[in-house]
Amino acid sequence: MKRLFSVVLLAALVAVPAATAKRSAAPTLEPGKLIVAFGDPAVGFASGTVRGSTVTNPRGYEVDLASAIAKGLGLTPVWMYSSWNALFLPGTKKFDISFQEATITAQRKRTVTFSSSYLNANQGVLISKQTTAPKSIADLKKLQTCAQTNTTGLDWINSKLHPSKRPLTYPTTTAAFQAVQLNQCQALILDVPIVALQAKADPGKYGPVAGQIDTHEQYGAVMQKGSKLAPLVDAQIKKLTANGTIGKLQKKWFNLNFASIPTLK
Repeated sequence: MKRLFSVVLLAALVAVPAATAKRSAAPTLEPGKLIVAFGDPAVGFASGTVRGSTVTNPRGYEVDLASAIAKGLGLTPVWMYSSWNALFLPGTKKFDISFQEATITAQRKRTVTFSSSYLNANQGVLISKQTTAPKSIADLKKLQTCAQTNTTGLDWINSKLHPSKRPLTYPTTTAAFQAVQLNQCQALILDVPIVALQAKADPGKYGPVAGQIDTHEQYGAVMQKGSKLAPLVDAQIKKLTANGTIGKLQKKWFNLNFASIPTLK
């Protein structure tokens, strides 16, 4: 009996470090929690009620994806708000991970760490109701374009399009969409999934998504530069891709054939 007790005690002592190691395997800001940041509401991606730095009742592809990643890591997701313009600033982040339809670029990698890609996207052209749809890049150059600040859409306008009129810029997607509604902006250059889903949600406010530009971008979740959480998140994204979860979530929340939008050349 004494020997049996010793064996049981030894097993218990071995189990405790193992359980501790499992808990410490996810290096998050708060034990047992995954603090997930979203930005401005984006139809189909993440929409909820924003009050200060909190987001309540978020819904969308990125929300479900973040929940699945948290579950795979044995963590409870906690939602918060983080502005787009602060996302790539150097320094300490108040979140573990942020999903904001952020394209992975070399420049952004200087200040943050990205997860592996969870969606591919091109740039799209959303026009106002009063605007004649451009049939080519040459047509697009003649329009009053606009973009959100610090986006790859704005980079493309300035580095590739070189329009006849200086592009208008807006700090949020909400402001950019409003400019299109008011015809202050004739053509908003922003990611195809974002503009296509916005136009689908409010079809009476905009003209069509007149085209897309092949930029072959990839969305990655944003983390603190050098985050030790990154390989764990990447493993979850790989698993969720392999088991079909990511494909099912995209179909659930998007249900649009982005490839059907014509490519402007």
